[in-house]
Amino acid sequence: MAPVSFLTELNRPSKRSEDFVKNTKSKTVEMILVTVVYCLLLPLSYSKVEADQQCSAQESSASRYSRDAQSNGNERTTNAITYAKGFYYADLNLEKTNLKTIAEYVKRIVFPFSINIPGTMTILTIHNLNITDECNYNGNETMCDICYERVQISTKPSRMNYSNATTCDSSHLEMDKIGFYPENVTSLTQKVTAKGSFEINETCMNKFPCNSLVLSVNWTTMLASSYSNLTGFECVKTHSVNESRVDYNLTLNGEIKSERFMRNVRDAANLINQIIPLDFKSFKVKTTGLVKMKISPNVWYNKPLTITCTIEDNVETVYWIIQGNEDNEEAIISDRHYKFTNGIESTSRLHINATSIWKGYYCCRFLFANGALTHEACGDSTIYLLPEEITPFQAGYTLMKPGLKLEEEVKCCIKNDGEKYEVIWKDGSLGRVSNTSVLTGNGTKCSKLKINKIFNNSINYTCTFVNPKRQNTSGAIVITVLSENDTSCEKEQYRGHAWIITKASQYAESTKPCEDQKVGKIIRFCKKDGNWDEVFFNCTSKKLVTLLSLAKELKEGRGSTSEKLPEVLRNLTNINIKSSDTADAIALSYILDTLTYAAEYSQSTFNSTVISDFLSIASNVTRQRKDATENVEFDSSILMRAVESFSDFFTPPEKEFSVLFANIELKGKEFDAEPEDSYFQRFSENYTAEIDINILKESMKNNSFKISTILYLNIDDILPQNTESEGLPKDYFINSRVQATTLKVNTSEKKTDINLSIKMFFPPKQANGDLKTARCVFWDYHKGGWSLVGCKTKVSVNGTYCICNHLTPFSVLMSRSERLIPFLDEITYIGMVISIGSLVLFITVEIVVWNAVVKTSVTHFRHTTLINTAIALLFAQCFFLIGAIHSVKNNETLCTIATIFCHFFFLSVFFWTLTQSLTLLYRLLFVFHQMTKSIFMSFSFFVGYVCPLAIVIATTTTFISKGKYKKEKVCWLNAKPSGEFTAFYTFIIPVGCIIGINMLILAVVIMKLMRPSVSEGIRNKEDKETITKIVKAILILTPTFGLTWIVGFSLTEDSHDFEHYAFVLLNSIQGLFILITTGVTEIKVREAFINRVKLMIYQSTPENVYTKTSSHSVGK
Repeated sequence: MAPVSFLTELNRPSKRSEDFVKNTKSKTVEMILVTVVYCLLLPLSYSKVEADQQCSAQESSASRYSRDAQSNGNERTTNAITYAKGFYYADLNLEKTNLKTIAEYVKRIVFPFSINIPGTMTILTIHNLNITDECNYNGNETMCDICYERVQISTKPSRMNYSNATTCDSSHLEMDKIGFYPENVTSLTQKVTAKGSFEINETCMNKFPCNSLVLSVNWTTMLASSYSNLTGFECVKTHSVNESRVDYNLTLNGEIKSERFMRNVRDAANLINQIIPLDFKSFKVKTTGLVKMKISPNVWYNKPLTITCTIEDNVETVYWIIQGNEDNEEAIISDRHYKFTNGIESTSRLHINATSIWKGYYCCRFLFANGALTHEACGDSTIYLLPEEITPFQAGYTLMKPGLKLEEEVKCCIKNDGEKYEVIWKDGSLGRVSNTSVLTGNGTKCSKLKINKIFNNSINYTCTFVNPKRQNTSGAIVITVLSENDTSCEKEQYRGHAWIITKASQYAESTKPCEDQKVGKIIRFCKKDGNWDEVFFNCTSKKLVTLLSLAKELKEGRGSTSEKLPEVLRNLTNINIKSSDTADAIALSYILDTLTYAAEYSQSTFNSTVISDFLSIASNVTRQRKDATENVEFDSSILMRAVESFSDFFTPPEKEFSVLFANIELKGKEFDAEPEDSYFQRFSENYTAEIDINILKESMKNNSFKISTILYLNIDDILPQNTESEGLPKDYFINSRVQATTLKVNTSEKKTDINLSIKMFFPPKQANGDLKTARCVFWDYHKGGWSLVGCKTKVSVNGTYCICNHLTPFSVLMSRSERLIPFLDEITYIGMVISIGSLVLFITVEIVVWNAVVKTSVTHFRHTTLINTAIALLFAQCFFLIGAIHSVKNNETLCTIATIFCHFFFLSVFFWTLTQSLTLLYRLLFVFHQMTKSIFMSFSFFVGYVCPLAIVIATTTTFISKGKYKKEKVCWLNAKPSGEFTAFYTFIIPVGCIIGINMLILAVVIMKLMRPSVSEGIRNKEDKETITKIVKAILILTPTFGLTWIVGFSLTEDSHDFEHYAFVLLNSIQGLFILITTGVTEIKVREAFINRVKLMIYQSTPENVYTKTSSHSVGK
């Protein structure tokens, strides 16, 4: 007994466009088939046949085309009229003796064909006839061979599902007996829809264009002939046909396996290819209804979102997509967010952290046969969002004093993400406040608050956005009330913007918006000292903001990095940034850095065009930062890291490669697993990089690799120095270009034990660097500064060689070279010796003539101040000379001691001149009141020594602990950084004040001396002369000392040689000047000294010694 299965179709009488009966059929066989159908199907309710079995938008006749007006005039659509009203399976048991006759007839049938069921108005369309098994009946037991497997079947009457009747299934179907009842007919209810498409070749087999043939073929009929024998086939419809592509829909009832489905897909492709050539790779089908999707409901912001897809089939792989409300196209989700297992049942689970970019419509797609067959399930996610950024306008206000009233309207704005937020405003004291409103527009949502109150204390207003799950995030608006001791910047109009009163160390915002097509704020910082900083136009191009958002999505795994990253770079290359576009340069740097992370996570590779776009953008950013007009902190190491990392994803077209731009140069080479070549690269300005491949290949373990070297031609201008952590002097600076080398090993394993040696040559960038102090350094990304670890330095006449055992950005730091001015040192030493000798001679003369010239209190005052001034200057110049010794300059302790003594004694010189002036003023103002010697000595020594000592103690206590007391390698007070109070000011401020006071006193004294009444008050003629001499000394010495240090204060590294010569000469002749003006030119001093010398000579002759001795003896 051989059962024959039927795939049949019941239709109402309807209009027919063509006759499906293709061949003349044997009346006998036809009657058998009609009888079978009548017996098996007639008892079914006609209404049941009709119910829910309609194939939408289809009619009961054969397919036909109708022209529709299309925009391009070439595309045709099909109103498919296919074979569907209701599908059923039935079986018929025949004696084996009749099987051969039926089989021979079936071979000649062209399916499908139609039969009118006698006595009814029903048309039967038979799609397929299959011999399914062979059974032998033995009592109540039946043994059947189903697909060549022997299966025991019992014969209990029941409704059977024959969806797997034509496959080799060894499951046992229990029946008590063979039943020829309608119960054997099963309706398949699982709805499965599929969309298919394929592309036609441009030229047909006979070399004529295929477009006319494509439009004349009845594609529905052809597709139906291949798909109609699928289990549960319901209908097929071609809905789009043009000259090169055909799209169709397919509907099934019931579950079907991928392998079985693909056999029919291949049959359809082969059948069509016999008529018209097609592209087999383009023949693809996507089903919906076989995959079950489960989505986490009501996910909170920043909480896990889990979506699970399952199919009862063994598929090959899976991928996921998402499409948000604002997306024009779907985005592929990175495989790092989901897992996949396959087998009898295949499952994929997506697990992500729910944020705004992950709200959307999700689809999972299981692939079979290399993607020719796709099984899809889709669904919406429900994520409750929170604003990722709250922008307050304005962010703060400052009131000059307590009790002032503020009347302003403030607002907090967010991106309008479609979430329903409750906005709560609060202040620090009263809690929730009212008088608010919410506005939307231009993609934003803002909540406004009107402030109208008196403030006695500083307070923060907070705007809190709350989502339906009561999650919240807040922004703040600061109201600052200044106290008496607070420092602030004054209200002013500057660069076309009004700046309100702002507390020190806070930012003020301009009320004017950014220019068109830019977003952000125009801000200005109030410095600690109450002075305004420059205006910063923190305005970023809207295009860059959009591209930065897209880059962040790629970094998070939302979108195909290999497809979208080149598109982002192409858009960036079309954006031109000016020197004033600092915010745009910062945004570009962050975009490149974000794209680099996206490439790392996806492990994508890119061609020459992409790497050229990347380096071109980076080159423009470094140019902008070098030429920038705004002094804004910019972390250029972010850009440097991005360039180096992205170069690893470059797949060069040739073994050796180079990509050159104005500010960045890239060169490199690929090596096989057994490299024989060397690696040497030469760049512009004679920079070189060389790696010993013999050492490197030992670590490669038979893996191929790529080495890339990058030379940055101007990034050194914008990199921070940061040398303190390595113990390098603070005056060290970058005096070379920066070059970096990267190594990309072609292996899935992470290489950490790489042994290498790289040798680089760095010519000096500037001529003012001291090559003897050069140090090879690398940029440590973790510390954010330069480091000496792992590098050796070798200095040559032309530059510096660096030999390092690791790969990172490298450069050379060195101190600024000591300026070589011809004979300056010789003049300094000779002049100092002359000055010191003159001072020693002057002090000796004063001691010798002291008793002869000091007769009155006035002369005592004068010569006391003169000799102490000379002593202070003598010690000052001695320590200045000691500090000039090279060994002392290089010794931090000795140099600091020399600086302290120079500081003290040079101050003492000026304070003793101040003592002279004050004493002179006192003598003229109080003519009849004499100052005793003890009081004068106490006063003068206090002013001359104690006052400068106090200043030096205070200065050293403040600055030595901070390392800011003295200059680097110079034994004198530190004057850097400019704009801050440094140790140098503790010298120049007292000196400047003393010079000013001395000049003022001199003016008063001269005016007094010109009045006869005052002159007559000084009765002692010698006192009058002495006072005149004091005036003369002050008038000469004060400008001399002052002029010397005015020139010294103005000296810089860029000063002309003449200025250096002038300071050395003036400083050297101070002692000689004192000797000449107060010693040699003084008649009394000169005469007293000559007489004293003569007397000493006279007393030292033998005759006088004898006479004196004899006289002494007689006296006894």
